[in-house]
Amino acid sequence: MSSPSTYSVHESSYVDDNVEIGDGTAIWHFCHLMSGSRIGRNCRIGQNVVIGPRAIIGNNV
Repeated sequence: MSSPSTYSVHESSYVDDNVEIGDGTAIWHFCHLMSGSRIGRNCRIGQNVVIGPRAIIGNNV
């Protein structure tokens, strides 16, 4: 996983262990990123989104 200074996660969201988050990505309110998921660079994960285990989200989504 990248350094937290290169992406942002709202304090109400949960990020499980073993999740990769790309630079410039923003995770908004009440999200849950499950173990093994990968989020690319410059993504916007909107409010109340759940990313399932082992899901792969590309760049600029």
